[in-house]
Amino acid sequence: MLFLSINTAFVIISLIFLHFDRRNFFAGVFLIVGIIDLLLSGFVYFIGQASSSSPQAQSTIILFVLLGLLGILMTVGISMILNTHIMQKREGKSMTAKLSLFFGVNALIILGLAYIFLAYSENFPIIINAGIFFVLITDILFSTIFISYLFYSFLYQVMPIKYVANYIITLGAGVRSEKISPLLQSRLDRAIEYLNDIKPAQAKMVVSGGQGPDEPVSEAFAMGKYLRSQSIPKEIIIEEDKSTNTYQNMLFSKKLIMEDWEKQGNQGTPKVVFSTNNYHVLRGAIYARRAGLNADGIGAPTSFYFLPSALLREFIALLVIYRWFTVGLVLFSLLISIAILV
Repeated sequence: MLFLSINTAFVIISLIFLHFDRRNFFAGVFLIVGIIDLLLSGFVYFIGQASSSSPQAQSTIILFVLLGLLGILMTVGISMILNTHIMQKREGKSMTAKLSLFFGVNALIILGLAYIFLAYSENFPIIINAGIFFVLITDILFSTIFISYLFYSFLYQVMPIKYVANYIITLGAGVRSEKISPLLQSRLDRAIEYLNDIKPAQAKMVVSGGQGPDEPVSEAFAMGKYLRSQSIPKEIIIEEDKSTNTYQNMLFSKKLIMEDWEKQGNQGTPKVVFSTNNYHVLRGAIYARRAGLNADGIGAPTSFYFLPSALLREFIALLVIYRWFTVGLVLFSLLISIAILV
């Protein structure tokens, strides 16, 4: 009962933080973790009730759940390995294309280590057991955070935006010519869709992205050209062509937005929406928050084969952003391993 009360309070506190700012990464992740814990608590209670009346029923349920988890892990692992082949065939042999391979192999390795630990731990010295347990608990913790991130990333995107934007930022992506890529086009098309949805309200389009060393023009220039080809008046297009990453997209766009807002004699704070691909929306919102830009994101669809690697890349980027949290999780795993096995 105490554990249930703590988890319930955990969920309620997370919801309160998200009420004030749904871009709060930790509140979002901990909300999902709390819900998962509540579901697990309910499952444990169900097992306890089953065992009180029939120990055989308890064993059957546990065996069924373990086999189900085993099947899920094996399916995920093999699917991610196969997805790597598709990624490399369509996107080239980049590091991003190999991320799903890493995830798939990791799932299979964890299954192997879990089997070794459960079957042969009595034959190993304490230091070996502690090492295996440390790897397992660390992987479980990060996998739980990753799953929670996936669920909250989806939840964030389905939450309706409760205001009408004055400015719509489209985040840039690499260009190889003045013609934009399909991925970047999907972001711009999503921004145009939003612009049409809010009519007759007026909004300006901010295209954000500088020129990289291997790009013939700035991303903003290519995006502006595409918008004009879609009958978007040039008078409502603002080109931000200095940024080189998502944080700068938000920071430099904010500067141009405020200059334009004040030039028109407006008071208060403009309302902003940004458009990017669905896998990138949550991280974009976090960078907007860091840049002091009050903006929520809308997501453009992404090819299904590309999503696993893209989401893993986003998660790794978030772990780098919150590196103190990442280090803390690893240290927590180490302390648990030492406390339990030494």
